[in-house]
Amino acid sequence: MSALPATMINTPLSLMMDTSPTTDTDTLVSTTMDVPPVSLPSTVEETLSHCPRFRILVVGNTGVGKSSLIASIFNVSQEDIDIADGHAGTANINREYTSDDNPRFALHDSKGFEPGSTDHWGIVQEFIRQRSKKGLSIEQRLHALWLCIETPRSGSRLMQTADEELFKFATDCKIPVIVVFTKFDLLCNEFYAKAARFQEEHADSSMVQDQVVNEAHSSLRASIEVFRHQVDLTKRKRILWSHSRQPLSCVGVSTNRHFPGFLHTLEELTDVTRKCLHTQETFVPWAVAQRIDSKQKVETSIEEGSKRYWKDMAKSTVFRDHILKDCLWRIHLDIIKVWNFRDPQGLLIGREFHVQMLKLIEEFVPQPQNRLSTMRHLPVVAALAAIFGPLFPPLAIALGAVGFTVVAIEFLYHKYREAPETALFLEAYIVDLTLFLHELFAIALQSGWQKPLDSKLVSVTFEHYKKTKSGQIHQLIRNNAPSAREAIFPTKTKRNIGDLIREQLTLCEKSNFGSLIGEIDTSSDNTHSNFEPLNSDFGSLIGEVDTSSDNTHSNLEPSNSDDTHFCEHLRAPLMS
Repeated sequence: MSALPATMINTPLSLMMDTSPTTDTDTLVSTTMDVPPVSLPSTVEETLSHCPRFRILVVGNTGVGKSSLIASIFNVSQEDIDIADGHAGTANINREYTSDDNPRFALHDSKGFEPGSTDHWGIVQEFIRQRSKKGLSIEQRLHALWLCIETPRSGSRLMQTADEELFKFATDCKIPVIVVFTKFDLLCNEFYAKAARFQEEHADSSMVQDQVVNEAHSSLRASIEVFRHQVDLTKRKRILWSHSRQPLSCVGVSTNRHFPGFLHTLEELTDVTRKCLHTQETFVPWAVAQRIDSKQKVETSIEEGSKRYWKDMAKSTVFRDHILKDCLWRIHLDIIKVWNFRDPQGLLIGREFHVQMLKLIEEFVPQPQNRLSTMRHLPVVAALAAIFGPLFPPLAIALGAVGFTVVAIEFLYHKYREAPETALFLEAYIVDLTLFLHELFAIALQSGWQKPLDSKLVSVTFEHYKKTKSGQIHQLIRNNAPSAREAIFPTKTKRNIGDLIREQLTLCEKSNFGSLIGEIDTSSDNTHSNFEPLNSDFGSLIGEVDTSSDNTHSNLEPSNSDDTHFCEHLRAPLMS
């Protein structure tokens, strides 16, 4: 069946719509989608209603790198948070910093305990006490504390006495504390400088690189052991966290994007923070708020979906009597909410993106066994009129414009049918959407660091996913589909949808996005709000992008070191 011609899209009101005449495809396709019916509430919103923001306190001396750390983990502009990292004495711990770029976290900032700041200790202590007292709602409680200390270098003291007291007091109040050693790249550079002098006399460069890694890691571990001794863990033996004592959690991080493995250090911090949380109500807010660790996004999507809408999709009671397209749109919006992209244009919740996702899984639409089989040969407008009458839904028009068959359109606009074929269609959409978002997340981190999504980035990534991943993934989904007998007598051999996604993540994580990143010009397309149709030749985009040409908006702190001195061996885990 041919696509809906442009002349048909501009058909007058009497033939097409009950609203004013449209003038072009973009006007139709850019129209926002309908809100799902109230009888299909958002599972994610229900979870987040108890705790819509993750509340974190960041403590550290002036210049330690708090601003760049927050901007990096939550992907917001430093102008939005504007904490007192560079203005000694101006921090107000009671002020709640939020950002329109990421509404899922609330930040409190405290300066460190510099000489002469004895009064400040009482202010911090009272804040922690008030934000952890019994009876306070989970939304208002403090969920975690990052104690930021610049990574100690040769001869420097690890922490002040007041820092040690803060750690012990927060632990007594059952606030998870993570010690964040910032600017780890500078420590590595110091050891590299020493190794470089050694290299002048020895030609074996690999030995020099190994020496840099081992000595930097050993130095940091030694500092941590000193820290363990300073806080005197035995004084906390009565503090129980669930079934075990709160561990001492330390992470070395770098926000210098030129430092090899800097993303790994940030991922480690997000992972350690998640493991330290002891209140289940904070798990989802943290996973949604952070914008570094894609695995947490995937697992949270699976957990939230499995609560209601991903369960028993072949015989769903929650979808019964609902239009299938509404069921699918609810699933779509919940997944997008978990990923929490920086998407001011709403590209991922727009009709144009949804249409392309539907087109991707059109092969899973069941074959007709009714009157629709005779409608395949009708003109598009006539076929749609036979289904909807004189008033065509906007989504149906958009689907026709990209070549969606009348059979597929009718399937979407029909009420949910309890059948294995329906479940297969829904599963394909969920798996494709989740894995595509995983790929988009990874590419966005590597190519458009701390920039909002734009249509070129989404478009090129989608085309790449469609050409390199979707075929193999669709075959896996089909192979996992139950036979007719298994649909009646279920067995345990069928993997659930979460297992399918996790299995394919292994494939996605092995992808090399280096060449793809070079094709995306994230700085050249920020003025266009429409998701571009994905029918262009992927190869024609090669060489269009130079992501390194737009570093003026970087929120990362400049490094004092020579970036060429960093070696790839530093990608190894920083901590044991």
